[in-house]
Amino acid sequence: MDITGIAKSHPTNITAAGKASSRKEWKLSDSLREKITEYAREDAAQNVYMGNKFLTLRKSEVAKVAPDRASPRFPADWGEAS
Repeated sequence: MDITGIAKSHPTNITAAGKASSRKEWKLSDSLREKITEYAREDAAQNVYMGNKFLTLRKSEVAKVAPDRASPRFPADWGEAS
């Protein structure tokens, strides 16, 4: 069986196929970097790895860019169809 033409016919890059990325862009700002450093120093002084302040900050940043996984996305998840 000859499969040499298959790899070339299927686009491997989504943006090359003409679909724009729906992913939100996220960058580590200087103020966020300073907060992380501050929390790391506080946690190190208390001999704690990734304390509650850092975990709360991380969770809030992830919530800004990650999709809401708890929301229903498929009609099957909404219950019995009538």
